[in-house]
Amino acid sequence: MIHKEIVNQVNNIYNNQKVINIILNRIPTGISTLDSIIKGGFPSGSLVLLLGDAGAGSTEFAYTSAVMHSMMKKNPEYLKSVNDQLKMLMQKDENLKFPKRICYISFTHTKEDIMDELGHTFPPEFASTLSENMIFKDLSPNSLFPTGNKEDWVSLKALRSVDEERKIINELVSTLDASAPNSLVIIDSLTSLFHSCNRFMSWNDSISFLEELQRKSKKWDGLVYLLLGRGIFESMKEEEMMDVVDGVMVFEWFEEGFSRQQAMYMKKFRSVMPHIARDFIIRFNTMVTNKDGFVVTNVKRIFGRK
Repeated sequence: MIHKEIVNQVNNIYNNQKVINIILNRIPTGISTLDSIIKGGFPSGSLVLLLGDAGAGSTEFAYTSAVMHSMMKKNPEYLKSVNDQLKMLMQKDENLKFPKRICYISFTHTKEDIMDELGHTFPPEFASTLSENMIFKDLSPNSLFPTGNKEDWVSLKALRSVDEERKIINELVSTLDASAPNSLVIIDSLTSLFHSCNRFMSWNDSISFLEELQRKSKKWDGLVYLLLGRGIFESMKEEEMMDVVDGVMVFEWFEEGFSRQQAMYMKKFRSVMPHIARDFIIRFNTMVTNKDGFVVTNVKRIFGRK
């Protein structure tokens, strides 16, 4: 009798419980040649390290991603087209999510610098579209600590106090709290941030800040790109940073015949690496064009693997 009552209670609990489906939101990078391969985009809430050799395409990747999302915001028909194409690649319990805002945070360049660079490298509409649909925060020394004299060297360490370094961090945190939720955020760059605040923040403090940024990214549920020059920090520090973030995209040069080729590979990425491993992908050959920006031109696979 007791056994029957226990069975009935268990059955009642099972029948009345709510089935919770965990939906994975994916945010497209906006780079169609990549999104089609990784089945829609990166998981929302991801903190992504773009680790690159000089000139290998990490900055252009961030630029192109921001521009394409700006174009989708400006053109609803283009947004619908991208949405329809990528939805066909989605798996069960996956959904597409598009950022509400694009936020660019720079520690070295003004908005004019970046627009000029885009104008010289990409089609004219890239710069104008991004400028209209982007929140830009200039945290460079010239912006935060103007001297009134254009000939002063405001970047010299001797001119920056601990209080000024603290101001840089405070401005960064305020900008992220206000603009990062449900947004595509580009932080340019982690190298400049850590160098700008090296008297205020120890290395352990910097890693703690990254850990906090990773936790905050989950709540913001957008996508945060961190630009970092490869080889600037010693390998152990580089590994520490890679260990904290959700995804690491490495951009590099390799020799192919008698020419140098840009390439990209994923060192780690939750919910993305299984797609890459299943297709035996080890490298993406890439290039930067003056028509489409950053594109994937070829996928290097390991064939014959069991």
